[in-house]
Amino acid sequence: MPPDPTVGGGLIAWLSPLYPHEGINLGEKVKPLSEDGAIPFLPGWRAIHTPGHTRGHISLFREEDRVLLTGDAFITVKQESLWAVLMQQKGIHGPPMYFTPDWEQARQSVIQLYHLQPTIALPGHGMPMYGEQLQNSLEQLVRQFDELAIPDHGRYVRE
Repeated sequence: MPPDPTVGGGLIAWLSPLYPHEGINLGEKVKPLSEDGAIPFLPGWRAIHTPGHTRGHISLFREEDRVLLTGDAFITVKQESLWAVLMQQKGIHGPPMYFTPDWEQARQSVIQLYHLQPTIALPGHGMPMYGEQLQNSLEQLVRQFDELAIPDHGRYVRE
């Protein structure tokens, strides 16, 4: 899917057509995941299908200590703002707006991750978030997903 540089109002979004946005062929190195999400070479971890930001997007979760690798399902620095990225201003956000074609799936993915009740989240963009700050922020993102995550307008936004 092509990026949407019209969302977020920042330089990073505006530059998004210049970013790589196609998959790469890794050939035989890629193996399908099992239906239950188990990862044979990562005992205790499971893959969770979290589409919305991209088709086939996954997050990884370890039940033992409730560690969540979010990928881009939700992030902790606003990717559309160059200032926020440079300063690593911590806060919870939906997936990067300029590369998210399905906002309803993105919402369902965030809800699914919230229900895991992670103790620490390590996002694809931003700093780790943990404890009460994570719980409160993730709950707020679920409750206010439309206001906090979905852009006001754009190629992939239903108006």
